[in-house]
Amino acid sequence: MFVSLANATLNAGVSGLDSQCASDTNKPSGGATYKAMVADGTNRIACTTPNCATGGTSEHTNWIFKPNKEYRRSDGTTIIGTTTANGVFSFPLTNEVQTSVVGTNSTVTGLNTNWTSSANDCNNFANTGANTSNGLHDDKTNLLLSVGTSGCGNTMKIICVEQ
Repeated sequence: MFVSLANATLNAGVSGLDSQCASDTNKPSGGATYKAMVADGTNRIACTTPNCATGGTSEHTNWIFKPNKEYRRSDGTTIIGTTTANGVFSFPLTNEVQTSVVGTNSTVTGLNTNWTSSANDCNNFANTGANTSNGLHDDKTNLLLSVGTSGCGNTMKIICVEQ
């Protein structure tokens, strides 16, 4: 996992955010595919119930985490955490996704603190005049997912996850 060097283009849709991960300067070499850790309630959904407690992985739509999988920082060594059988992290994480980035520690997520999709997702990441839920890449708690709502015109980064 890594945090984008470029700021998120929040009117590009989920596929556009994935494309940003694929071409970002911080992307590790090796040719792996990376997708954005975002949800819009339509094109990408982590959970429809808190922490996917009701339906497990059947609640996912185009979700980026695999169940029971260890995820690491782009250095390949530092463990961020291991997902649950439901394909999401429980908190606290072992380590932050990244401890520092250029510009801001705010990352676009479109998520609530329990992995459900927020109503604030830049209108499916199509409108910079709307709001989105945003998190903190340098936090080991569920604040990684959401610290509140921010305007979609604000500067934010993307957490990118190897597929």
